[in-house]
Amino acid sequence: MIGEINKKNISAYQPSQDVLELTAMVKKDYSKGVEILQKPYVELNDRTVLDDENIGQMMFNSFVDTSVEDPNEAWKWRGTRSMARNKAIAMHAQLTGNYLIPLFQAQNDKDEVDLDFSEVMRDLIEWMIQPTVSNYQASFIQVVFGMLSNPVTYLEADFNEVYQKIKEIKNGKVIKKEVLDEVYSGFRANVLSSSQILINNAYERNIQKQKCIIKRKWITYEDAKNKYGENNNFEFVQGGIKSIYNENDGLFYDIHDDEHQELVAEEIYLNRREDSEIVFLNGIYVGDDDVEANPIKHRDNNGNPKYNITPFGYSRIGSHFFFYKSLMNAMQWDNMLIDSMYEIGMNNEILQQEMPYAITGTDKVDSEIIFPKAITAFEDPNVKISPLIPPKNSFGAFGAMKEIEQSMEDASVNKTMSGDLPEASQKAFTVAQAQSNGKRMIKGVGKTLAESIIQFGDLMKDIAINHITAPQVEELVGGKMKLKYRSFFLEDENKKNKTIKFDESLIGQVLSDKQISEKNIALLESGKPLDKQKSIRLVNPEMFAKFKYLTKVDIEEMFTRNQEYWQNLLPQLKGMLAQDPFVDQEKLTKKLLYAFFQSDADSLLKEQKEQPQEQSRVPQTNNDFNPRMMRNEVI
Repeated sequence: MIGEINKKNISAYQPSQDVLELTAMVKKDYSKGVEILQKPYVELNDRTVLDDENIGQMMFNSFVDTSVEDPNEAWKWRGTRSMARNKAIAMHAQLTGNYLIPLFQAQNDKDEVDLDFSEVMRDLIEWMIQPTVSNYQASFIQVVFGMLSNPVTYLEADFNEVYQKIKEIKNGKVIKKEVLDEVYSGFRANVLSSSQILINNAYERNIQKQKCIIKRKWITYEDAKNKYGENNNFEFVQGGIKSIYNENDGLFYDIHDDEHQELVAEEIYLNRREDSEIVFLNGIYVGDDDVEANPIKHRDNNGNPKYNITPFGYSRIGSHFFFYKSLMNAMQWDNMLIDSMYEIGMNNEILQQEMPYAITGTDKVDSEIIFPKAITAFEDPNVKISPLIPPKNSFGAFGAMKEIEQSMEDASVNKTMSGDLPEASQKAFTVAQAQSNGKRMIKGVGKTLAESIIQFGDLMKDIAINHITAPQVEELVGGKMKLKYRSFFLEDENKKNKTIKFDESLIGQVLSDKQISEKNIALLESGKPLDKQKSIRLVNPEMFAKFKYLTKVDIEEMFTRNQEYWQNLLPQLKGMLAQDPFVDQEKLTKKLLYAFFQSDADSLLKEQKEQPQEQSRVPQTNNDFNPRMMRNEVI
């Protein structure tokens, strides 16, 4: 999009006036975005965004410059204790103890909350994040790593339908047909670095309020051809060659990109207010012939355009600054100081153990006679060996190191939260207080993470409504077309299979309680739902898409509740809730047994006797009957 132009290399790509004006406008915003990345900010210690990211990543990777030009300095210890990295790993373990999943509150046009549709949306999002469906879980781990070392890391909510050509042999002939490419298709949570997104205002935190954003990444020529090969301008796209627009004469010029030979720069300009999403490949426009007909792909359930990326960071800086302070940035000076102290201390210890000496006299004194238990008689009575450096006490240096380590703990995760056992001399109250303070620190960071997960969950909700639950066209015998909705299967925390089926027969219907009851009974009488390990929920797809879904996150999900946690808590709960009529005693007993015996708990449970078929198939009806409370239900 930008670069140094050589006017001798006029490009074969010379588009229409509409494309020229569009390219000039995008190039101006592109230059502004690059300027923001390359400008030093006081908030980042007078560093640019890119410099802060490079320094943070070197600290996180424990980078040490081992190049030594002076051989007389080669003996010195130069390394790192990796304290900042260790704290970052401990913080990452706390933040990723569970995969954060957004919760949803469904509201109708009267702002009335519907718990059933809220649960369905939650289940759909849980289905979307499964490793067999998308890369969300891997990206969640990666984006938290980015929070610790980078001033900003982005997560993109993308949905694609990409088709590939396959060959089939029928009757000895090769037939080509197009099928859905499952590698590139479906929901994807893509992690993007700070340099891959250009913004227009460094002091506007809300990404949706940015005038425009520009996504940029390098892809292979083959990938570019698969995605944009049918565009009329793709014939001008060449790997490693950019076409740059010159505003002075209105012409395009080709320049060679030696750093990205044979690659193609995919640059996507998005302007939410103008509802524009425009793709350039190496500076060449590959949008619609009508430059006004390039709407943003990601839209909410009301059809409004949205940017489909969410920024993530460790902690906010100031009240308006867009970028974040990473953990590496916060700990940089302490990390440098403790490494310097260790360098001084270790070099002093090396000198104390391998002391340099000054020798006076004529006898030779070297390593030949200096070894354990050596006895040497000198001929020269004036031989004298004196240490060049007086003995030093290192306790002060190592004492200072402990103070620095404590400062780094205060800024991140203490040793107890990291898994280290407390010293025997510490009292239980002191350990509990340290754990409480550490948890409070993590919760503070977790709120920043939760803020981003809420924004990303809102984008996932849009994809669920507009793509995942949207009907698919199915061709029937005779060439007729029919809309078909998908069913979704997932397993809940009690190891029960849950089925969500979007039923087109419910569209346009407003069912009374009696009709809902009849459908529920029909589900029970079908036979399949009778298995206690299965539940089916029929959903009206039209009503589901019309609801407004508010997103939230439970911060407590970050703290893994392991077996030790439940072993201490469940026996007390069992006693407290033993007589509670609203608690399922069988499920509570199972949870208690699984906390102690894991899979062996099944052998301790009594086998449930099956009820007569006639009684189990027809639910009891009374004035308190609520069809939404049934295991198999219609909503």
